[in-house]
Amino acid sequence: MRKYDIISGLFLFILAIAICMGSLQLKIGTFTSPGSGFFPLFTGIMLGFFSVLILIEAIKLKKEDISFWMPNANKKAIYLTFLLILLYALLLERFGFIGTSLIFFLLISRLVFSLRWVTSIFFSIITSFGIYLIFKILLRAPLPKGIIERIF
Repeated sequence: MRKYDIISGLFLFILAIAICMGSLQLKIGTFTSPGSGFFPLFTGIMLGFFSVLILIEAIKLKKEDISFWMPNANKKAIYLTFLLILLYALLLERFGFIGTSLIFFLLISRLVFSLRWVTSIFFSIITSFGIYLIFKILLRAPLPKGIIERIF
């Protein structure tokens, strides 16, 4: 693990330097009037800071390598969650935000967390419509319209 932490820390540090150098080619601006290079510069600085922390921890710690999976990890739930997230991403445009989210949260709560059907249905409805209200009404973000959204 230590070797991979050092490699990833160095890679992220080099990436941070490249991001900072690229952002300096743009107008930085100020905190009150940021330019197009302000956010990339800030992101590069933060990435560099965290990559240095990774490097320090990797050099400081001399632990044995640990396996990727914990011995008691529920691999079936991990793979199923990955598959459901992939399906969610593929079906979001076609079925819309609410329809896809309802199905996604229902399947996650039922198949991964093994909740009862009533609890799973309640969770999927509350979560899907809660997120919809936050993004659509409060943040006014455009969300993909599907069958349910076209009815209303």
